[in-house]
Amino acid sequence: MENPDLRKAMGMKPDQKGVRVRRVEPTAPESGCLQPSDIILSFDEVDIANDGTVPFRHGERIGFSYLVSQKYTGDKALIKVLRNSKVHEFKIKLATHKRLIAAHVKGRPPSYYIVAGFVFAAVSVPYLRSEYGKDYEYDAPVKLLVKHLHSMAESPDEQLVVVSQVLVADINIGYEDIVNTQVLAVNGHPVKNLKDLVTTVENCKDEFLKFDLEYDQIVVLETKTAKAATEDILTTHCIPSAMSDDLKA
Repeated sequence: MENPDLRKAMGMKPDQKGVRVRRVEPTAPESGCLQPSDIILSFDEVDIANDGTVPFRHGERIGFSYLVSQKYTGDKALIKVLRNSKVHEFKIKLATHKRLIAAHVKGRPPSYYIVAGFVFAAVSVPYLRSEYGKDYEYDAPVKLLVKHLHSMAESPDEQLVVVSQVLVADINIGYEDIVNTQVLAVNGHPVKNLKDLVTTVENCKDEFLKFDLEYDQIVVLETKTAKAATEDILTTHCIPSAMSDDLKA
């Protein structure tokens, strides 16, 4: 909040200093009290300057995130906020950051689902590393990296689901080049996570399965034929199951 016109537009008095909230993660505990464009004036009664710094050692200053780093998950913090020219105080319980693309899978084997040779998977950092190596932050598709760095989960169980690869067969001719492309919807139903996609496909009674993908791509398969072809494709590629164990529950 260093710009004087910005401070004036936000209704800040000359003696008020702080930082503007750009966005609030939907799954975070503070989503119930903080709002975009709130001005955080202080954290645990330590005033935050307009450049985002707080007092540190004698004569020195440091970014206010230092105060957050001194806390543990589950700790509480007192936040003073300016909103519509009024000061509010909130006691917030701190929690770990819920990323849309998980940083780890906690030792679990990867989740996958196969139908008609299309291999669907949920993206995680270990997945990106396995696909693109240790330099995945440079080599992975830009759209996946943007989501990795900036996207927020709208719900605790949301996942980024992609067509990981296509196991070539007669039924998927013309779709062979689709790789690591996000699945947006199945038959008009938005894909929330991999389990959601599995349920939608397995219960589909429509004549066709239609997958809406990123980059305005679509995949259309005859439902009966697609499900019938899956078994032969699994046998050809020596894959014991069409889905990982965690999706069978």
